[in-house]
Amino acid sequence: MTTRYAADDAQERKLGESVLRALRDVPFGALPKSELDLALFRGLIDAQILDPGAPIFELARTLKITPTRVRSLLYRYRLVMQDGDENTTTEVIAALAKTRFELTSKSITFGIEDPYIRDSLAADLKARGVFADTSFNPETVRLSLDAFVGFVESTLSPEDRTRILRALTKDTKVDLNKFTSILKSMLAHFGKRLVGDIADEAAGIVVDGAAELVKAAGKFTIGLITGNAEDVGAAAARLD
Repeated sequence: MTTRYAADDAQERKLGESVLRALRDVPFGALPKSELDLALFRGLIDAQILDPGAPIFELARTLKITPTRVRSLLYRYRLVMQDGDENTTTEVIAALAKTRFELTSKSITFGIEDPYIRDSLAADLKARGVFADTSFNPETVRLSLDAFVGFVESTLSPEDRTRILRALTKDTKVDLNKFTSILKSMLAHFGKRLVGDIADEAAGIVVDGAAELVKAAGKFTIGLITGNAEDVGAAAARLD
């Protein structure tokens, strides 16, 4: 039987230290129940007994509380731990790198469970005049390819963008002004091929290499988000 909250001595000590820090700031017994819950939740994360990036249901099952309560605790934890826009952007990128993407020739759809990270991405996009479509499911975000590439471009360094363009164009000299148009075109190409494969499979037509194309599209998209030019180039070669 798996031990709940399995931890070694160092983790247990870290948990105790984290909770004590929260208790020291108030008279004994004066910490509200909601704040004590947050202190315990933060302690479990500080001790690396819980992973805040784990699926919501997995956390709910471990804590034996509802997914709604987990989302609330996560949101409050993120607010307390927020340490500047740069760190928030890093967390958004990390969340995107673990998700699955659905592509069409015009849009990209993906899911983010963590409500704070999802709201952070939405706020970033709104600042650019872009409003994500979450009408189907609040945890599912749909963006135009323009908006998605624009967001990714803003998070990558000029060096990363240069390496990605070199991997795609095979040129030693690249024009960074073409980053958006080239990446949008590549994503649209993937999307068009994927939509065609889905339509063929629905019609009962066997599509050779469809599974490999799905993997390549995922590798391409995640490589783009993380600035991995090698993965982007290798995945793009699947379209040839």
